[in-house]
Amino acid sequence: MNTMKKIILITFTDPMMGLSYEQEPVYEKLANHFGEELVFKYVMSGLVRDVADFMLPQELALPAEDGIRVYNKRLAQIYKSEESIGGLPINMEGFHLFDADHRSSYPLCIAYKAAQLCDPVKADEFLLRLRRATIVETRQTTRIDELVAVAKASDLDTDEFLRYFENGSAAKAFEEDLRLRHALNIHSLPTCLIEYGEKAALVNGLANYEEFVNIIERMKA
Repeated sequence: MNTMKKIILITFTDPMMGLSYEQEPVYEKLANHFGEELVFKYVMSGLVRDVADFMLPQELALPAEDGIRVYNKRLAQIYKSEESIGGLPINMEGFHLFDADHRSSYPLCIAYKAAQLCDPVKADEFLLRLRRATIVETRQTTRIDELVAVAKASDLDTDEFLRYFENGSAAKAFEEDLRLRHALNIHSLPTCLIEYGEKAALVNGLANYEEFVNIIERMKA
């Protein structure tokens, strides 16, 4: 019987986040270092409730379609500036994540919860593919057809995925994630909660591999 105490690394994030994408090499090194002792979990934290929340006054003054187009260009520049953080490629040619009919990143979060309901083992692969579809392939992953395409590429049952996405069960699971985020008073993303037995540590923003290892080793001491 395996009685190894687990290190739980819970990341509060959104599938559209370039910072979480650039953090992937750190997570891979941690997984190699700690092996089966380390368990990753992701809490969907709804970065963009409505794109208007992040638009500048001059963007909001334009007709919605035009203003959001200008915002997409500005967001693309922010993504490109994050490329150096982890060294993973970011492609922003033709980036058009949001438009007047697709104003929120919530569908991406709900899609991850639908993937979890379909198959918890394959859900993290779905999350990785969804990030890359958004940040490298510049697909409009706020659209349901793109989300279904990512589910299919992740070898999920797309009928089951759609059922969870549309019947409210994935949305309910996402609401539970949001409640956890608010309960812990987390305002910046990504943020990591590390748990080891009765011990817990909150890591705000990005941390490098050495910082994570030092925090975990102190918790284990």
